[in-house]
Amino acid sequence: MSKLSNVISIIAVFAFLSIVASCKSDFTREAIARQLELYPESRVQDIYKYFCQDNLGPGHMIANYEGAKYYLEAELQEYRQDLEAGLYERPAMRYMPVGDNGNYIRVDLSVVLDSIVDPDTLLNAFVRSANEGITLSEERWNDKWGEISDIIRRYYSDIPDASADLVKIDSLMAGGHFIFHHSKEYEDAYHPHYRIVSRDIFIDEIQDKL
Repeated sequence: MSKLSNVISIIAVFAFLSIVASCKSDFTREAIARQLELYPESRVQDIYKYFCQDNLGPGHMIANYEGAKYYLEAELQEYRQDLEAGLYERPAMRYMPVGDNGNYIRVDLSVVLDSIVDPDTLLNAFVRSANEGITLSEERWNDKWGEISDIIRRYYSDIPDASADLVKIDSLMAGGHFIFHHSKEYEDAYHPHYRIVSRDIFIDEIQDKL
């Protein structure tokens, strides 16, 4: 192969890689835009959680099934009381995929309160998703979040406190902390009550009920 052909081949490879990177960036931007459109009170912390759940799932192994059942029952009771008191309404969306890959689905607990999904079915799906879900190494998740945070800085810097929150998250991640709660602003606006279920389990066992 001639030197010119080699040069052309190398250029073609770099062009292809550039297109792939651009496509990935577009998917990420679309996912962030979707989150902000559905939940405009989201902060960077909520966007982090959105992508973290997509890549790390529920975020921890669940060794104590009875403990998970206790927390689900307690949250269902709290949710039921708040709805009956008229503090807020059921969400329009009962479930939604997270992140740019949709590896996991957030299933709102109202599907249990309304007897659409049996509580044991959702609990079992959640526990299995947590214990059998995909995991990324800290290094890979750091790289992924670095790409996401660059997009936030470039295109979504108008999110309130974005710069400060990005610095805080980077600091926490450097200290080995990767699982965060929703922001207070998100909690106050949307009162999230859900469980994370892997996409395959959701499709096989829950989606047809909704």
